This record gives sequence, C-alpha cells and structure tokens, in this order.
Amino acid sequence: MPSVEANRQLWGAAYGWPEEGDEWSAPWGGRRTQWYTSILPRLHPFLPARRVLEIAPGFGRWSSFLIPACESYVGVDLAETAVEACRKRFADATHASFHVTDGRSLDVVDDGAIDLAFSYDSLVHVEEDVIGSYLGELSRKLAPEGVAFLHHSNLAGCPPAGRPARLALRLGNAVRRQRTVGWDWWRGATMDAARFAQLADDAGLACIAQERVNWMGSRLIDCISAVAQPGSRWDRPNAVVSNPHFMADAASARCVARVWGTLADVSSPEPASEGAVRRFGPFSLGLAERSIGAWSVSVLGPWPRRKRGRRAPQ
Repeated sequence: MPSVEANRQLWGAAYGWPEEGDEWSAPWGGRRTQWYTSILPRLHPFLPARRVLEIAPGFGRWSSFLIPACESYVGVDLAETAVEACRKRFADATHASFHVTDGRSLDVVDDGAIDLAFSYDSLVHVEEDVIGSYLGELSRKLAPEGVAFLHHSNLAGCPPAGRPARLALRLGNAVRRQRTVGWDWWRGATMDAARFAQLADDAGLACIAQERVNWMGSRLIDCISAVAQPGSRWDRPNAVVSNPHFMADAASARCVARVWGTLADVSSPEPASEGAVRRFGPFSLGLAERSIGAWSVSVLGPWPRRKRGRRAPQ
C-alpha cells in the first residue's frame, strides 16, 4: 500500500527520472502521441480553461500541454526535486507557478479559484485517504463551474493477478536478478471507481464520469474520473464504463508515433522502440507489450519479434 511518505521517497529521491517522465509514455510511442491520442480526447470538453491546477506534475510531462491552454496555471507536488525541475523547465511561462505540498492539501490555491483540476499517471499510487483529502480540498478550490479530471487506482475492484502470472513474474525476476513493479504497478490497493464516487459524494462533489481502464495488461486496474460542483453545467448522473481496449489504443498510438510522431520535432525524434525492457530508477519494467485482437497484454519480455515468410503462390 503506497503511503505519502513512500511516494515522497520514491519520486523525490530514489527515482532518477531518466527522461524527465517521458519514459512512462513509451508504450504510446512518446509523450506527444499519448497526449493527443489518449488524454486529450477525454479532456477536450474542459479545455481551454482559464485557471488550471495540476496535482503531482512530476517533471512536467503534461504541464507542457496544459500551460499553453490556460491563463493561470498552478502545479503542486510533494517531491521537491520535481518542483525545482518544473520551475526550471517552465521558467519562461510567467503565468505558471509550482509549489511543494504535503501530498494531501491544496493550501497554496485560493478557494473557488480553479476551473480545471488535472492529475494523470500520479494519483494511481495513493490510497483512499489521500484521494479523500484531495476531493475534500477540491470541493472548496473548484470554481462554481469548475471540474476535476483525475486518474486513480481501481485495483480494489479487480481480481488479483492469476497464480501462473505471479509465478512467471517471480521466476523472471529471479532469472534477471532484478525487481519489477509487478502486475499491480504499485497501485493504491484501497481504491476503485465505486469508492472514488462515494468519496466525491462525501466531499460534496458530483461524480459525473468514470472510465475503468486496463493498464499494461488486461486487468482494469485504473480509473479516470471526473467530478464537478453540484448544480454546475457539468452536473449529471454518473456515467460509468469499463474499457478493456485502453492498451490496444496505446499499441495503435505507438504505430502512429513511429510514422508521424517524429515529424513534430525532426531534430529530436522520440524513440520508436518496441518490446524493449526499460529501467526506471529502482524498478525495471521487465515486460513487453503485445496486442492480441482488441486487447493488449503484458508478457515477460523482451519477446523477440518473429519474421513470417510468405506462402508461395499455388
């Protein structure tokens, strides 16, 4: 169960941020492709926004897209190294500021000041107490027409990884003599979509949308949720769906990036590696993504690519 202190230690000290967070976008073929194919299609109803808050921006992977889309931006993170990196990276953005917080509160933000609160690929690593704290804060920080778009764990609503998969991972770790993030990807064990909706209600917010998605495998261990102020234009009965095709979209995005992604910045093309073992600070990915039909699964990797010969014409 990831604690606030464990997150502070990992992201603020132990983790090396080898590509400033862009390494986590490798399954999509890069940061840009992930934003435009996976995040923006879900977020676009709320952008542009006048005042944006980002919770746990890390080294600014998504801040680079949010800052140009608003008049005022605030980023808060519990890792001082991340905040310092963002201040340096976005020094020219005079309407953006970054602050170190305790990983639970939003005291640096005025009440009623936020039109869009955003967090992606960060709050999946916290438990229900932290999510509850942030929702309580957001109930005061969101403007009357404000909305929050939050990516969090759904692990509590998923069956555990099968015994063969767990044994295979253990064997792979022993052979490689390395530690991996495992099949649960260090997700908060007490969070799921239903619990999030209840916490939002407890905080006086309306949960308006929830998409349970798979992450690096077939299990729906993640959820993307949106909450709004009751009575706002966004308020509606909660729409909840399960999307087992999320990682298949990532595989498609990776193909897009291999052809079109490098045109965005020909001087610094994003890597187009496929099925590689990537090392992330104290962890190693140790898994390879392969799409099977409409799904994408993770297997102990790397999984070498086979060349198929053509059948001779009859």
